[in-house]
Amino acid sequence: MDPITTAILAALAAGVTQGTVADTYNGLKQLIKTKFNNKIIKMIESLEKKPHSVMGREWLQEKIKTNQIDKDPEILEVAKKLMDEMKTSGDEKHIMQAEGNFIAQADHGSTSSVTINQ
Repeated sequence: MDPITTAILAALAAGVTQGTVADTYNGLKQLIKTKFNNKIIKMIESLEKKPHSVMGREWLQEKIKTNQIDKDPEILEVAKKLMDEMKTSGDEKHIMQAEGNFIAQADHGSTSSVTINQ
């Protein structure tokens, strides 16, 4: 996943659309709006209401890649700043995404497994 989508989804997962890190989050949204288009902002705002929407997440990731937003150095810098601020404020959440079959994911030293019964 690109760093911009990751930063946006992490902010939504952490609920930082308001509060201490909100200024950086809103600054990232404003920068994307200024440099690109409102459709992407509308999708981000839609994800704010339904942050667990898999289709919304995939659409956002696709549009960021298609519009090459992930290549914009200014937007990348603000996305990195957002992630850094969430880490220092304790608002960071871990997001794992996997595609495919028979996938198990674990975090923070835990374990995970997949059992297939045939």
